[in-house]
Amino acid sequence: MQMAVGVKQMLNGERLDSNPTSKFEIMNPAHINASPRDANPSHGEKRAGGTRLEDSMMDGQKGITSHGRADRHTKRVILATSTPFADTIVRSLYRDPDVELRLIVPQGLGVGQEDMNNVECYEDAPQRVTDTSQPLRGQFNMTAANLADWADLLIISPMDAGTLGSMVCGLTTSLTLTLLRGWDVSKSIILVPGMTTRQWVAPITRRHLDDIQVFWPWVKVLPPILSKFEAPDRLAELPWDGRESFYDEIKKALGWSVGIGIDGRNTPSQEVEIPGKENGLDEKPNGIISPIANLQSSDSFSSQTTITHPTPTQTALPSEILSMIFEALGDWETAAAVGIYTRLPTPDQWKPLIPRSHSFQCTLEYAILKRPFSEIEQYLSSASPWKPLSSLSAHLILKFSRIDILDFIITSRSDIFWSTPRLLNLPFRASAIYGNTALLDWWLHCPELPKKDYLTDAMDSASRAGYIHVLDWWRNSGLPLLYTERALESASAEGHISVLSWWRNASECSPEHSLPLKVGKSVLLAAQSGRTNSIAWWDQSGIPYSYTESVARIASTHGHVHVLELWYKLKGTKMIFDNQVLVGATKNGHVDVLEWWRRSGLHVEFKTCDIEEALEDAITGSEEKVRRWWERNGLNLGVGTSEWMKVKVL
Repeated sequence: MQMAVGVKQMLNGERLDSNPTSKFEIMNPAHINASPRDANPSHGEKRAGGTRLEDSMMDGQKGITSHGRADRHTKRVILATSTPFADTIVRSLYRDPDVELRLIVPQGLGVGQEDMNNVECYEDAPQRVTDTSQPLRGQFNMTAANLADWADLLIISPMDAGTLGSMVCGLTTSLTLTLLRGWDVSKSIILVPGMTTRQWVAPITRRHLDDIQVFWPWVKVLPPILSKFEAPDRLAELPWDGRESFYDEIKKALGWSVGIGIDGRNTPSQEVEIPGKENGLDEKPNGIISPIANLQSSDSFSSQTTITHPTPTQTALPSEILSMIFEALGDWETAAAVGIYTRLPTPDQWKPLIPRSHSFQCTLEYAILKRPFSEIEQYLSSASPWKPLSSLSAHLILKFSRIDILDFIITSRSDIFWSTPRLLNLPFRASAIYGNTALLDWWLHCPELPKKDYLTDAMDSASRAGYIHVLDWWRNSGLPLLYTERALESASAEGHISVLSWWRNASECSPEHSLPLKVGKSVLLAAQSGRTNSIAWWDQSGIPYSYTESVARIASTHGHVHVLELWYKLKGTKMIFDNQVLVGATKNGHVDVLEWWRRSGLHVEFKTCDIEEALEDAITGSEEKVRRWWERNGLNLGVGTSEWMKVKVL
């Protein structure tokens, strides 16, 4: 596939006129001693949009632009590119009065378009010290250092496999690589790999990308532009699915909206001020502002797409940090809802629900995830009577605290609410799954739901999940508190000491507000789960509990030697157990438990018949090692009936 021979081809598909009298000037890196502005005297001429580039520069002392706008700052962008990929973004960045653009292009490229004659362009020529026609290393480094200080954002698209490897190795054999090596890490870099499909799946590429993720966290790697070989001698470029995230990352890095229409022209857009229903934004419980209305799957910036400017009272993490958080959590849905690019694969359940293009009508699930409330309202209004929402739709409504959707459903389409089981069971799901008291507040104060009926699993499961704030909500709700022994049992099994302490403190309040403790088999559940912290808490709590005689048996059956050690430390010679401690350990193949009992010095009895039966019932794969252990410790299965029933001591 023949590569582009000029940035003009990027813009309008035409080949660059090689006329040396073209007004556009490719700057050799050696000329950096004088700034590019000085090197190009015509830089002050008016741009295509009628706005002088110099007029948009920031007055460093006064903190205002010559436009008189104190709230906008000129952003300086460097684009290193060699293909027609950059057609729309080059034109739009250039025409934005708040963006100053410079290009790094391969040797021989230039711009022939009249309205872009004032763009500074640097030659990305390989640095060969032995070639006297090339700049010396000092001049080369000076060029890169000057650009690194000047720019606010570096965009490299595409980066081939060789340049990617050179970048990771720290080579400085071109201007782009030198700029990367000396880049200010407080500024962002957007990188789009461009290579063949076989190069992309090669293990060395995966290693390079992992190195960038670990050692270059300021570099945002986007989905690659891939190509494949087609006979006889052509590389065919495959459809690229990273354009939307590419545009989103540019906007985030610039700090304001850069509207790009399909034709490459700037489209007017307004800054989002306060999130709310009127602009399609929702404030999530974790404090992330989710532009649900403005995230659109398109091949270009939408005129509706905007970015929220952080206010003095609003803190925002860098998108790179958010991306790493979402990847660690594996939360594709939240990342998609708030417009943060991640490398998480699209879940299988979502693949058939995402529209292929704007010509396809999106599903209700996708509308809840990304579209404004007005579209969601249209979907719900046209839904068939008494047709329940899908499980995924109900999940998204509850997960993202879409109170606006719940209000509309309960007031305008109550049939949907009463036919959707996940919404009917809102108290349980809000308490146990989402830990969301905002949903509980809505349910409690909703006039269309006069009966506040709920089941015991709401508080029981909140205890299991460790949601103390949910338990506080229920206690302060004024409703009768419904719970069972499972509340303390599940908290003990999960090791939630803070929840156990909450229940104890609640039981010690004045009689009219106290909550009776339902201990149940809490200690046994803790032993079964191997939660020594829960067992120690119960022993020190002063709360009476039962089933102490079964703790050793349960711990032995489930192979928890650390529980046996703690229990023996707490109870000493008063530790209660029976011969089942050896039977359960034998049946489940826990040789380490058998060895602990042998070394404990305790008087542990057993019968040969019980051990033989346990060996016969032993789980697959463990019977041999357990049998060998018993043989080493004196068990003889070939004895008579009297010996077979005789009680022995380990």
